[in-house]
Amino acid sequence: MRRALKIDEKSYGPDHPKVAIRLNNLALLLQATKRLDEAEPLMRRGLLIYLSFTRNTGHIHPHLQTVLGNYFGLLQAMAIAETDLKARLLSLGPEADFTDEEFQALLARIFKN
Repeated sequence: MRRALKIDEKSYGPDHPKVAIRLNNLALLLQATKRLDEAEPLMRRGLLIYLSFTRNTGHIHPHLQTVLGNYFGLLQAMAIAETDLKARLLSLGPEADFTDEEFQALLARIFKN
């Protein structure tokens, strides 16, 4: 899977949604094998790619909600305290160049369903 990730990064560029799919899948594999500390930065990077796509296009990427849920589940599996978990999730907004208000609105749109 790491090889496929490198190929996609070279083919599409490091911030392409296809790369985010590979990152998420590799992170899920690492999570399943209890390598949580290795999985977290990969899943976070994939999530940031989808957030950037959403910010740049104005359309919520179809995989964003799923990957956000995966990331939340990973943080829970890592036994991250609830306050730290929320802080990590909220820190994604500024990392993807959202204002706090924009990110809160996006989260509300994603989870209204």
